[in-house]
Amino acid sequence: MTERTASAPIDGPASLVFVGSKLEPVPVPGCDVCEPCGREREAARRAGRSLEVRSLNGVIAGHPHGRETRA
Repeated sequence: MTERTASAPIDGPASLVFVGSKLEPVPVPGCDVCEPCGREREAARRAGRSLEVRSLNGVIAGHPHGRETRA
């Protein structure tokens, strides 16, 4: 298997970036929810807490930036 390193975000409905061989959501700069989650995710990754990394990925990915609201 080919290992990828972090790259530029991929265009699509959510901003994603390769980290290793996995896609992860990109925190939106200036957001009071996304930025702290992004920092916590990196600290969890450095500490080897993969479950916390996945959980924070879910929070970042589920945050409603750039989504249209239905009337």
